[in-house]
Amino acid sequence: RQRRKKPAAPFTTSTLQQEAAKKLGFSSRRTMRAAQDLYEGMDVGEDGPAGLITYMRTDSVRVSDAAIASVREFIGSNYDRRYLPEAPNAYSSKKAARVQDAHEAVRPTDVSRRPEQVQRFLEPDQFRLYQLIWQRFVASQMTPAVYDMTIVDFDLGRYLFRATGSVLVFDGYHVLYSETREAEEGKTMDDLPPIPPLAQGQSVEVRELTPSQHFTEPPPRFSEASLVKELERLGIGRPSTYSAIISTLTAREYARVDQRRFFPTSLGETVETMMVGKFPEIFNVEFTAKMEEELDRIEEQGLDWQEVLFDFYGPFTKALDAIDINALVAEAHGLSIEKLALEKCPKCGSAIELKTGRFGPYLACVKYKDTCDYVKSLKKDRVPDRPTDEICHLCSSPMVIKTGRFGEFLACTTYPKCKGTRSMPLGMKCPKCDVGDIAERRTKRGKSFWGCVRYPACDFSTWNMPVPEACPECQWVGMEKRKNKADGESRVCLKCGHKVLVAEPEEVALA
Repeated sequence: RQRRKKPAAPFTTSTLQQEAAKKLGFSSRRTMRAAQDLYEGMDVGEDGPAGLITYMRTDSVRVSDAAIASVREFIGSNYDRRYLPEAPNAYSSKKAARVQDAHEAVRPTDVSRRPEQVQRFLEPDQFRLYQLIWQRFVASQMTPAVYDMTIVDFDLGRYLFRATGSVLVFDGYHVLYSETREAEEGKTMDDLPPIPPLAQGQSVEVRELTPSQHFTEPPPRFSEASLVKELERLGIGRPSTYSAIISTLTAREYARVDQRRFFPTSLGETVETMMVGKFPEIFNVEFTAKMEEELDRIEEQGLDWQEVLFDFYGPFTKALDAIDINALVAEAHGLSIEKLALEKCPKCGSAIELKTGRFGPYLACVKYKDTCDYVKSLKKDRVPDRPTDEICHLCSSPMVIKTGRFGEFLACTTYPKCKGTRSMPLGMKCPKCDVGDIAERRTKRGKSFWGCVRYPACDFSTWNMPVPEACPECQWVGMEKRKNKADGESRVCLKCGHKVLVAEPEEVALA
């Protein structure tokens, strides 16, 4: 049977940030900075300064009648008539009650300004974002893509196996634009492989059956795109605040980003424990969403702002007054404020007090900086170095295993005289030189890649994570993990390039 897939609506702030993160690799801040430039106006030659897009902070997918008429005229003049639907495509905003409809969707102000025509006037980020906005808007008013869907059931007696395939028979809006999806977002019709011609009752041969056990796993860590999507779903923030919320996480070091995924830092975990434990009603997504709704009602004059503030500050002030900051900090570090009160300075015998500095909390004598210099850090004891058989590639001294903010690494024993460091080897030899080990490394921007520890003597490197699995073709131990829409997950030998597909449990290969 045939199935039709409609184009996505033109961008809101949220969907623009999500798609720019997935398709262009932009952070939310980078996206909004380029969008601000496009909105404020660019000098585009003979036309002079002109705003290239509509206002970029919006949660509405509404488009003016004039803009719809203009884009339909553009499609009719530049594409086959099959790509222009009989009537304009209509879209409705999610959570319509909370949508502020003052601004249209994010779209080009003049659809006749093709991206390639203005490219020479724009910075690379500005051009790429304008191209994304232009393509999404034009595609939103094109005809759906059409697929031939095939479902085949295989009766194996006790079990019934089902295979689903699809073939694109008319590209529709795909002629101009296709959405990008992350791995955890699941498969679409575009990801289903075609099924060969089969007749009812025909016997088929199972070429290969790969049994595998799957376990329930936690959700994947947030990327910028999925975090923006979750903020929107939970009603946290506004289109104008998504970028600031995400930037704050990294700016205050509550989280770090590794391979485009957010990981909480020890500081972030401490703050979460302290704040959520003491203010559970405030640090709650339902509270934030409720506050957003109340602000909307105040704006619409359906709620008195003084009443809202009184309801908030009454309980909040009581909870805040009941908090002993020193006790809270001590508790977060496993200390008792009562026991600290009995402690005496080991140098002068005076009392000890808890202080907080730029490097975190610490204990200090009450006469510190006056007559006594006793201080003690509350940081966890440093993990002792562990000796290894590794030799420093810079000075040939022994190396030890140290523990840093990103985990374990190898460091020269003569530091700081020699600053030689290496990532921990993964237990796989380099496929290029067959001498050095493979280890994880990082670019200047913090992105992970893997390479030979003998660099620069050996320049082997890969962006894909190696795993210590033996290649069935050449028996080399070391294959890299790959994943794409066409093949799904696979392993590729680092030595000979042999590729092995990692079959999903419900799929079988057919003759």
